[in-house]
Amino acid sequence: MKIQGQFYPEGGSQCLLAEVTFSQSGALLLTVTEQNISIQLSRDELQIKDKLGSIPREIMLSGQGLLSVDSTPETDLWLGAEKKSNRLANIESNRSMVLLSLILVPAFLYAFFKYMIPGFAVHFSEYVPEYAVKIASEHTLYSLDKTLLNESEVDAQLQQTYKDNWQDTLSQLTLNDAHYNLNFRESDKMGANAFALPDGTVVVTDALLTLIDNNEDLLQAILLHEIGHVENKHSMRLIAETLATSLAIDYFFGDLGGMIEVFAGLSNTIVQNQFSQKLEWEADNFALEQLQTLGLDPESFAKAMEKLAATLPQESKLDALMQSHPLMKERIENARGRK
Repeated sequence: MKIQGQFYPEGGSQCLLAEVTFSQSGALLLTVTEQNISIQLSRDELQIKDKLGSIPREIMLSGQGLLSVDSTPETDLWLGAEKKSNRLANIESNRSMVLLSLILVPAFLYAFFKYMIPGFAVHFSEYVPEYAVKIASEHTLYSLDKTLLNESEVDAQLQQTYKDNWQDTLSQLTLNDAHYNLNFRESDKMGANAFALPDGTVVVTDALLTLIDNNEDLLQAILLHEIGHVENKHSMRLIAETLATSLAIDYFFGDLGGMIEVFAGLSNTIVQNQFSQKLEWEADNFALEQLQTLGLDPESFAKAMEKLAATLPQESKLDALMQSHPLMKERIENARGRK
């Protein structure tokens, strides 16, 4: 059997039109008359790439180059109809299997991102050494102090009052009060904000205290949300989820071209935002449960969220996909639903 093919000699990018003869004895003869090239190899010396649909078959000629020939029943038969790759190709061209894959593949991807990656992240967070968490937190706070944060302008005595009351709250909740370190900072760039580092360091900005009118109950609600992140090891979980998501999306979609890169990047952002929002809900519910344990009204959490919401642009349904925090309206409704 003689057919035409394209030959790419090893070590270059030149494409040569070649005549290819497949013999019944199992030998392949490639001839490029213009270049005076003649190559003869047995089938065992060929590296035959898997068949994929009807795209041309690629054959690596040991030490010689790459041969590409059209995929035809005769060519596929000579290259090895009994091979696993050809059986897979038959499955890929089966309409019923294609339709089934349209159901199973999305279902698998949903389960993978919804359950498998978060499950992996939970286990990952349990194995991160405490010293690594502490070092990472110390370096993060040091960097923030050098860039975004300044010394607090709140009266030192008032700061101490907040810290003493916070220690009392931790004692009432039987939480390790030595594990948590409350800090106050001034920051024009961060505005009204509070955040917790993985080692239990909690930072509250002066602007946040001003926003809540130094209301002790509202501050307690916000702090309980922040330590909810620490208690549930959210920082380590988010790192694991982000890394696993990036690798998975790159593996599944990374070789499909430029437009898919845009899609994959957007998908990565959306998936990671959903992970982040889930962790925020966990921290919210932790705070609400602890408020009830203390005998305090969950309304304090709702009011704190309302004050924060007043400083933010109007939210839309699209924000539920594109931002790392749940919609403020939903968080407020969730708090008031705890009454």
